[in-house]
Amino acid sequence: MTKKTNKGHTAAKRSAAWPLRCISILLLCFLLAGCAMPSASDSSEKKEEETGTAQTAETGTAAETAEMTETEEEAETAETAETAKKSETAEKTETAQAAEQAADSAEIAAEQTSEPAKPQPESLTGEQNREKMIQDYLGALSLEDKVSDLFIVTPEQLTGYDVVTEADDLVQESLEKYPVAGLIFFGQNIVDRDQVQDMLASAKEWGSADTEEPGSGTIFPPFLAIDEEGGSVMRIGSSAIDVPYVGSMGSVGADGDPEEAFEAGTAIGAYLRELGFNLDLAPDADVLVDPGNVTIGDRSFGSDPELCGRMVHRYVDGLHENGIASCIKHFPGLGDTESDTHTGAAWSSRTIDDYRGTEFLSFAGGIDAGTEMVMISHLSNSELSGSDLPASLNKTVITDLLRTELGYEGIVITDSLRMGAVTERFDSAEAAVTALEAGVDLLLMPSDFNAARQGILDAVHEGRISEERIDESLFRILRARTALAEPLERQQ
Repeated sequence: MTKKTNKGHTAAKRSAAWPLRCISILLLCFLLAGCAMPSASDSSEKKEEETGTAQTAETGTAAETAEMTETEEEAETAETAETAKKSETAEKTETAQAAEQAADSAEIAAEQTSEPAKPQPESLTGEQNREKMIQDYLGALSLEDKVSDLFIVTPEQLTGYDVVTEADDLVQESLEKYPVAGLIFFGQNIVDRDQVQDMLASAKEWGSADTEEPGSGTIFPPFLAIDEEGGSVMRIGSSAIDVPYVGSMGSVGADGDPEEAFEAGTAIGAYLRELGFNLDLAPDADVLVDPGNVTIGDRSFGSDPELCGRMVHRYVDGLHENGIASCIKHFPGLGDTESDTHTGAAWSSRTIDDYRGTEFLSFAGGIDAGTEMVMISHLSNSELSGSDLPASLNKTVITDLLRTELGYEGIVITDSLRMGAVTERFDSAEAAVTALEAGVDLLLMPSDFNAARQGILDAVHEGRISEERIDESLFRILRARTALAEPLERQQ
């Protein structure tokens, strides 16, 4: 067993040695052949030299390339920077242009789409501003207050006192309850200068109406009226207050110089203004058609219609010089009546052509001067109007003749509605309503103020008179009252 094992081991050693011998033989052959072949080191050096040369060339080329690239990059960078700068400048320019175009477009769009700016009161003309304030004020008034504003009454009618010589708490309360258009004063209300000034100042303050216009400060002062014609009709001139004497208009007209009428109006206007009045129920524009007429007498400037017209014009100018509103009277004319409307009916039978050649010429003078009011008499003349109604209640006389033919656009006021020519035929309510229907704006001293006021309210509620008709009269009244709060503007 052991020998057998050793034989096998020896054979195995022989088999393993054989490959080593082959390798050794091959190595020997290789060494013998090595003398004829270049050495590995030479070859390596040459290869390294070639490689180095190539690398040097490549390095030079790469350096050159890198240098060129760096130059190009610098140029390109500079160019890019310049381009960027130009682009930034261009962008800013475009932005500015775009902004300007946008602003222009916005402005144009605003002009096209926005509503026109509403003019403020201060940018309006005086007349436009006045009309706006009147309309705003009317829009805020109650019907009751509107109707009260159609009257001029005595302070006694307003308060119930027998005589009023001062504006006390009751006067204030009454004006607040019944905001009438104005008050009229007579001799019984006048004591002395200070008393009149104090009384009128308080009445003006309490009777004024604010406009509701923010910041405007404009008011509608009440009419503070008096009859101060000169001659026999002078409430102040015949009182204890010392004022310049102004003779009758008959004596002024006798000289034939209209400038004397101007001086008369100026003298009266000056002291009325000083005392605190703002409305004179004067001058008398009647033409003395019948020299024997005692109803008018020397209250008229005379019997020459054209001269009367010039006199009336200049008298009104004199009042206006002092900021006093005027009221010419008594349309269509009382120059030929034999009776007095204070006590009863007064009649005339003259034709329309007769009036056109006489009183219409005289009244036209006052209308041309811009009189604030024309007073309508209570004369009855069926030849003139086709009716025996007093002129103050007669639509033909007021609307057809005065408004249309003579072109008068101001305030039409009645003569006193407590005169016999009215009270003999009409109660206070019916007289007031009929006068408004005829075209009257202001109602002077009705016999019963409260009854007249209520009669108009009832007529509105019943549909006999529209509120628009009342507003039409109030617009004329308020326009004149507004002018009294400023230097008086004339209607030339």
